[in-house]
Amino acid sequence: ASEACRCVMILLARPLRTGELERLHRNRYVVVPDWLTRAQTGRLQADAVAVDADSGFESAVGSVNFGTARVDTDVRRSRQCSIYPPPRNAAGSVTERDGLVSAVNGLRRELEAAALPALPRLAPFETELNYLLYPIGGHYKRHLDQPRGNSGWQRQGRRAADGGSISGGSLRRVVSFILYLNDEWEDADGGALRIFPARRREAGGGAEGEEAAVSAAVSAGSAAAAAAAANTRAP
Repeated sequence: ASEACRCVMILLARPLRTGELERLHRNRYVVVPDWLTRAQTGRLQADAVAVDADSGFESAVGSVNFGTARVDTDVRRSRQCSIYPPPRNAAGSVTERDGLVSAVNGLRRELEAAALPALPRLAPFETELNYLLYPIGGHYKRHLDQPRGNSGWQRQGRRAADGGSISGGSLRRVVSFILYLNDEWEDADGGALRIFPARRREAGGGAEGEEAAVSAAVSAGSAAAAAAAANTRAP
């Protein structure tokens, strides 16, 4: 293509099968093998390395909203760089990232339209996408993507300091989505995804004992999606 023509790469992500949607509804998570092809994931991996060299940073833990964000490699050891909001056009391949955003938006529409797992409306402009790069020995210990309390919610409207809210609504992350780009991964390499069932809070405010984790060995091009608890809300 000439410099005057910007081409858009459409990643041909395969549709979710009925059984996969049913497992997402039943188990609150699902692993989708070969969601993208190996060639597609190879190009995204190359883009991730290029964007990291341009604007990558050490991943933090804690909450920006509560002023507790910090780098703590005992808890989390990885680097990350943003896909959406986007990095500089000069970093990596805009075409590849456009294709990934398009594929993820297609997945969002697919989940919304499915009878199961009966998710609430997924806000189209509230998607967050990041590349995460884990070195040898990298890790992220057990955590909640969106914890209880205000740190897990994004309020709509203006802050009180800016004249008060113009909307009483709020948004919370409903689906966590991981696309694996690592090639030639084997069980012996370690690093399998571990998913823990939600704790059920008793009337007295306590929690039941530890539940067993589910380990998912995921290869390149595969996706893992987890739906948040059933009490999530949408605008």
